[in-house]
Amino acid sequence: MALAGCGTDAGSPTAPNNNAKVKLPTYKPFTGGPKPDLPGTPEGVLDGFLKYPADPIKVTGGAPGDGSTVTTFVQTFSPVSPGASSNRYWQELNKALNIDLKISVVPASEYTQKFTAIVAGDELPDLLHVRNPTIDIPAFLNAKCQDLTPLLAEGAVNEYPFLANIQPVFWKQCIHNGAIYGVPVPRAVQGLLMFRRDDLISAKGLNPDPSSFGEFRELCQGLTEPRANRWALTGPDITVNFVLQMLGVPGNWKDDGGKLTNIIELEQYKQALADAAQLFKDGVIHPDSFPGPNANLAATYKQWFTAGSAVLNVDNYTAWPEYYTQNISGPSFKLGGMLPPNHDGSTKAVTWQGNPSFSFTAFKKAPEARIKQLLRICDWLAAPFGSAEYLLTNYGAENVGWQRNADGDPVQTDTGKAEVPGLGVKYIAAPPFVLYTPGQPQATKDGHAYQLKSVPISVGDPTLGMYSPTSSRQNASLNTQLTDARHAVIRGEKPVSSWDETVEQWRQSGGDQIRSEFEQALAQNSQSVGER
Repeated sequence: MALAGCGTDAGSPTAPNNNAKVKLPTYKPFTGGPKPDLPGTPEGVLDGFLKYPADPIKVTGGAPGDGSTVTTFVQTFSPVSPGASSNRYWQELNKALNIDLKISVVPASEYTQKFTAIVAGDELPDLLHVRNPTIDIPAFLNAKCQDLTPLLAEGAVNEYPFLANIQPVFWKQCIHNGAIYGVPVPRAVQGLLMFRRDDLISAKGLNPDPSSFGEFRELCQGLTEPRANRWALTGPDITVNFVLQMLGVPGNWKDDGGKLTNIIELEQYKQALADAAQLFKDGVIHPDSFPGPNANLAATYKQWFTAGSAVLNVDNYTAWPEYYTQNISGPSFKLGGMLPPNHDGSTKAVTWQGNPSFSFTAFKKAPEARIKQLLRICDWLAAPFGSAEYLLTNYGAENVGWQRNADGDPVQTDTGKAEVPGLGVKYIAAPPFVLYTPGQPQATKDGHAYQLKSVPISVGDPTLGMYSPTSSRQNASLNTQLTDARHAVIRGEKPVSSWDETVEQWRQSGGDQIRSEFEQALAQNSQSVGER
């Protein structure tokens, strides 16, 4: 079967309505794995597992590679791992895959700059991690990347059983120009959440579940001890977003019958700014949380939270087990998830859904045999929870990257902590996500219980999966302007009323054009769905 040509002209992308007509890979769930201890729900609560199988089986047919070199570019939210010559995990992965895997990995704070430089160059890596690009992504994919539709659409995906194990909703981010242009890295309905240090809250005798903004403010005041180097909140922006959820505001855009309003245009946004400014005046937001534009905020916030310098931090639900792995506070360390309380008696709080896929991996154009090999490698890396392959991909080699505890769970060694997370392999390809914290069954139960409460009140962004050329080109600079103005209000340098001028500047500088393009995409997508 010949692959469809991608063309060499990076001209205008195909109209967005064609994307709705793409035949997605047919979902064929893998049935040979362990049954979850805590079953998920059709609405999006993830399956939970309290233990790893004692004797995980190999589920693949062997090494997928042919001994050749495979290049890839990924990001990491952890310190970058050591190079291949001194990294046992990397070496074991090469052996298992039977390839010479050359990974170019960069910190998340440098990803956009590096990605832009790579796609502008003459030579792409074989596998390219694509997340929130600031370029014209449909045009780039059309010009330089492989159309995978003939190999993955509908039943063709069955040649790669663990890619077939990924549900259709996760593939939608891979669809551009009316074709499949990549392999997704699945996530879930649950997106970011407000993590809390329950051990520190309990030690102060405070209520971890406030029922209003007023009670939330009291909790933050009770947690803050500058002399002990401790503040309630890691940063100003996570504070604004959490208050917006208290106010029942959806994430990013509000859709009224195809008419979009950005949340920065809502009156509730000014209320959230006023509340965040009050909390900053209270002194409960970490004082070092207004760094420059190139700071790795995610990593810094993680460090503060893990060390106890901050008690509340917004992060992705996938970080739940990572925080236990990185724990430096001893056996008393305990996490919880805080649902946004109703702001007052007139509001109904919501949580914000995440992107179903964290990212997708695009393939450099190549002959069909080469593309099939790369798909087999991604299929191997997508082997599901409970398998021997999953164990190696996520933890490394036994007695090097991890050791079994008394209950048989794989607990990472110091070597594993240094070598595995910072290599970014999980951003090449991955199976459907599950809830599992090695050696911490209660943490898995807590995470599952949180999702049972948060998913039913969650709301999504109607523009997810839609493409706006103006947003792709200008969103980064527009966000910088909004962030600067937002921080000025929170620090008390400007009044909340100044936000109206900020919003007007955003509209004139591209916001209205972005809105128009997303509205067109929504209308065309709706029309195509109706035609099927």
